[in-house]
Amino acid sequence: MMYTCKVHFEAVPGASASGWENCGIPLNTSMSSPPNLRSRARGGLSTVFDYIWARRLQGSSATSSLPTSYTLPILSQTAPHITISGPGGGSLTPQKSPPSPAPSTGATSVATASGACVTPNSNLNPSSSCVSASSCTTPSSIASIRKAKPIPPFEVNRYDRKRTVPRTKDRVFIKPGNKVFEDQPPSSRWEPIAHPEGALYYYDKTRRIYTDADLSRPSTLSAIDAFADQLYNDARADPDVEITTKTELVVEDIDESTCGYYFVEQDTRCVFWLEQFDAELLFENIRGVRNMGHIKYAIEAQYWAHCELFPYENRVTQVVLEELKQMIMHAAAVTITSVTSVAPFEREELEKMLDLVMNIDGTLEGKFTHTRCVVARFMSEFIKAKFFNFCGQPGARLDSDQTIYFTGRDHQSLLFIIASLLLFGAPRTNREDLKVIWVDRIINRVLWNQFIGKLNDEWTGLALSATVILNANVAFLAIPSVQDVARLLSYLSVAGSIAVVLLVLLLVRQNQKKDCEGAVTLLSRVSQSFFDTEVLAITYSLPYGLLMWALLCFAAAFGNLIFGTENQWTRVVVGCAGLVVIGLVTLVMRMGKQQKDEESMV
Repeated sequence: MMYTCKVHFEAVPGASASGWENCGIPLNTSMSSPPNLRSRARGGLSTVFDYIWARRLQGSSATSSLPTSYTLPILSQTAPHITISGPGGGSLTPQKSPPSPAPSTGATSVATASGACVTPNSNLNPSSSCVSASSCTTPSSIASIRKAKPIPPFEVNRYDRKRTVPRTKDRVFIKPGNKVFEDQPPSSRWEPIAHPEGALYYYDKTRRIYTDADLSRPSTLSAIDAFADQLYNDARADPDVEITTKTELVVEDIDESTCGYYFVEQDTRCVFWLEQFDAELLFENIRGVRNMGHIKYAIEAQYWAHCELFPYENRVTQVVLEELKQMIMHAAAVTITSVTSVAPFEREELEKMLDLVMNIDGTLEGKFTHTRCVVARFMSEFIKAKFFNFCGQPGARLDSDQTIYFTGRDHQSLLFIIASLLLFGAPRTNREDLKVIWVDRIINRVLWNQFIGKLNDEWTGLALSATVILNANVAFLAIPSVQDVARLLSYLSVAGSIAVVLLVLLLVRQNQKKDCEGAVTLLSRVSQSFFDTEVLAITYSLPYGLLMWALLCFAAAFGNLIFGTENQWTRVVVGCAGLVVIGLVTLVMRMGKQQKDEESMV
């Protein structure tokens, strides 16, 4: 079967006829000879197809440079379009190439950093189809396949991903002589790194990019690459953004349509974004944040959180280590000399931290990243404490019980007043303690731990006292001469003692696992109600108040028995002893009230 070849070229301004000669087909009268034309066309066509086919098998673009024997002069970006037609003649004349055909259903999508292109299947037959050598290009806007969402480092969802591992029992065989046990990286760009805590993250040294995304999935890998490239292109095109050799980028795989990101600059210890960012996310419950000198501590705390998440590069210098040592030593000294210090740790904790930091010196260099995480975590806590206490601002908090906001007169609800009377003033004491702990809706971790420890010890003692009163009531009810009134009072005392034991068991169990974050959640919830922390203060006072009522009921039952059945001398002696006890109790209560009044005046 006879074929003729048509080679179509885009018209190129300034191109000469020599371009045709370089294609191996001279433009002379010999073109009119069909045998000569067919032989020359077949030879040139075979060479072009062989070259295109080899480049396709190598996975490269068909727009690479052609062989030297078929070099083309100045051509446009559109490569030659070669078609094969059946017999029917035709002349070899330059003409504009037709539009590139749409990809067939068997085409494969190949993701690139600038988008996606379509390549034909490997079983394509050049002699029966149209082969396009046009370059695989896409608009730059396609690179940003996913939407960009600016996030702070604490929103890197490493600890809540809950990735699962299939529970399969596979047999694994190790090849003889194998000495390398490492996973293959997803690409030549990305290096898998294990965090000291065990989490897997990836790092691109060339572009200085970190990500927690699962790059073992090809779709995720191509999406993250395209997203990162687009971010860097946008950053370089923005005159307000400066990308240095130490700038780092973190990409967070949020979902199939969105990626979170933030940039990090080491020299200034800050994170930044390419668009306007709502800094309210960084302030937590802090109100009145306006000055940039105050906001810098919130930003720096996020920087150290990033250093802890991705400690591959050593960002901890001797200056940073010395700064941390001095902050720890100063905080330890303050906690020794003051009971209301704003230090974020207790004295015993600070001593342990100082011992660790002293041993870190000289261990920061090298491939191990454990000590870098230690320094980053400590720095983050101290910098956050500076932000919470308005360090360097006119209204800086210098004592843990100092409020920096204007507060009006302290009002107490009717429920709280009645409960304080019925529970012998215990709710008022607990409320005062909570006000010192929950200052300006910021919890003091040290004082909270001390408060919960004190309550647990108090509740344990109350439960023990309640069991003693319970045993005393059981023995009292065994007396045959107990009258109905005394028996009723003893029953009430038994009920109160049992209630105390039950409440102590529940409260101790609930507060054993309540860390600082749980306390913040609890106090934030109760603070939004009408009664503020009054309900919590009443709840913590129930064991003490009920035990006091159980004791009074037992004392009343015992007095009823004495004054109802015993002789006159016994009544006089017991009555005098009772008056002495009442006087001593009144004296102790009055001394306690005077001490509280003096403390409130100070």
